[in-house]
Amino acid sequence: MSEPRPYLDEHDLQAMIDLLTSGRKAGNGTYYIHTGDLRWWLYYPPLEADFWKDIYLWDDPQQPARLLGWAFLSTDWVGFDVYVQPELRGSPLTMNMYTWAEQKATMIAQEKGKPTIYCLWIRHDDEVMDRYFMEHGFSRKRGMVHLTCNLDNVLQTLDTPVGFDVRSCMGEPEVNARARAQYGAFASLAPFEHYEGRFRSFMRSPVYDRDHDIVAVAQDGQVGAFGIIWLDAENLVGLFEPVGTHPNFQRKGLGRAVMQEGLRRLQAYGMKQAIVSTYEDNPTAIKFYESLGFQVVYHLGTYEKDV
Repeated sequence: MSEPRPYLDEHDLQAMIDLLTSGRKAGNGTYYIHTGDLRWWLYYPPLEADFWKDIYLWDDPQQPARLLGWAFLSTDWVGFDVYVQPELRGSPLTMNMYTWAEQKATMIAQEKGKPTIYCLWIRHDDEVMDRYFMEHGFSRKRGMVHLTCNLDNVLQTLDTPVGFDVRSCMGEPEVNARARAQYGAFASLAPFEHYEGRFRSFMRSPVYDRDHDIVAVAQDGQVGAFGIIWLDAENLVGLFEPVGTHPNFQRKGLGRAVMQEGLRRLQAYGMKQAIVSTYEDNPTAIKFYESLGFQVVYHLGTYEKDV
C-alpha cells in the first residue's frame, strides 16, 4: 500500500465528504460519521489547533478526485479515525490503512509522552473492526449511543417556554451570548475570551449558517439553550451537534423547545431522519431524546491501547 498524502485544499474536503456520504448510504455495518460531524470538527477547533495538517488521504488511482480512504490524526489526545470506501470493508487494504494510522498515532504518543492511543466511532456490532482492534491489543472503553428520529411522522407541537424566544441565532452580533451558553453548558475550563474567539472564528467559516444555529433566548438577551443542525442532502439525514443548555437555565423546557424547532426545520428542509448521539452512561440525556421521539439504534465504542 502506498503512503497517504497530506490534505491539500477544498477539493480534498469534498472528496472526504463524498466518501462519508457513500458510506452512510451503503449501510454495510461500518459506522460513518455524518458530514456535519466532519465540518464541526474542522471548523470549530481550539484556537491554537490546526486540524487540516492532521489529515491524510489515499487517492483512488482509477478515479481522479475520488479517495480510497482518509485518516484523521489528533496530535492532542492522540486519537485516530479512518474511513474507507464501503466496498473495501474488511479488505486487506482497509486493515493496512488502520495499521498505518495506529502506527502513526503510536509515534505521536511516544513523542508527546502520552501513554494511550484511541480510536472512536466504532459500532459495537461491527465484528470486522472489533476483531481488528482486539487482535491489535485494544480494549473497548466508554462509548456513546446513536439515536434516530423518523421525520416522516407528525412532530410534536413546539412548546416555547414563557419569557423566551426560540429562533435563529443572529450570528456575530450575538456571539458573546451564544458562546457563553455553550461555555457554561459544557463546563469549559478555557479562558472565556479564548472560547468566544473560537466561536467567532466558527461563525466566520464557510460552514456556519445562522439559520441552522437555533437558540432559546431570554428577554434580557441571554441564550439559555442551543442546538446546531447539519444536513446530508444525499441521504436525507439531519444531525444535531452540538446541543446544550446553560446550567442557569435548566429544567425550564428550553432544550426541548430548541430540539423541537430543530426537528421542524429538518423536516421542512426535506430530511427524512434526524440523528443525535450522547454518552452511553448518560441516562438523563437518553431519556430526554427518547421523549422527543428518538430511539437508540446502536452503540458506538471507543477503543484504547496503552503504548
